[in-house]
Amino acid sequence: MTKKKADKKEEAENVNEQPSETDMAMQQMSLNNQQLQGTAQQLANQLQQYMALCSHYEQTINVLTGRVQELKAQIAQLSAQAEA
Repeated sequence: MTKKKADKKEEAENVNEQPSETDMAMQQMSLNNQQLQGTAQQLANQLQQYMALCSHYEQTINVLTGRVQELKAQIAQLSAQAEA
């Protein structure tokens, strides 16, 4: 082979061995995408937990409100009896 052909062949082999900048960028973007998907899933799970907790708090508040109303009714009844 002539020197030019040998140099071109060697250069082509070096290019094939080393990943191009585009390939490296694509790999990095793919890795970032996977990480972002994982983060998004964690946030979705945490949001569901908070929503369930809020629902539980709402039920607790409703129960306590009912108890307060019952106690107010008992107090009013006892007050009426005391005045009579």
